[in-house]
Amino acid sequence: MDKTILYSIIGGLVGVIIGIFFAGNAVNTSNSRMMNMMGIRSFQDENFGCSMGDISEREGMNMGMNEMTESLRNLRDKEFDKEFIEKMMDHHQGAIEMAELVSTRTERQELRTLADQITAAQSEEIDMMQGWMKEWFSR
Repeated sequence: MDKTILYSIIGGLVGVIIGIFFAGNAVNTSNSRMMNMMGIRSFQDENFGCSMGDISEREGMNMGMNEMTESLRNLRDKEFDKEFIEKMMDHHQGAIEMAELVSTRTERQELRTLADQITAAQSEEIDMMQGWMKEWFSR
């Protein structure tokens, strides 16, 4: 086989591997948390069984909405309260992260206004829930 063809094939394969690596990392930004929370798993999670986040993230932000709800079903009282608040803070943080994308992704003023409202409301609720966590569970 001609060396030029062989080098072309090798170069093409290396390019594909590098492209897949960079594409996987580009998708796996902070937005991956919201995707995971909505039940959309990354290529890396599905094929390699690992996540870019640490263990606490896997239990919170990386859980799908159905998984979050199911994890609360058997809890009661203080245990339920704490888990519910933790999961809701993760959920709200994901909404804020999605809303932050609007300013660089659309020209529609309606979406920009909605994103600003989401960020303000969700931030206020996160602050409220953090206060509850300190008040109710820091003793």
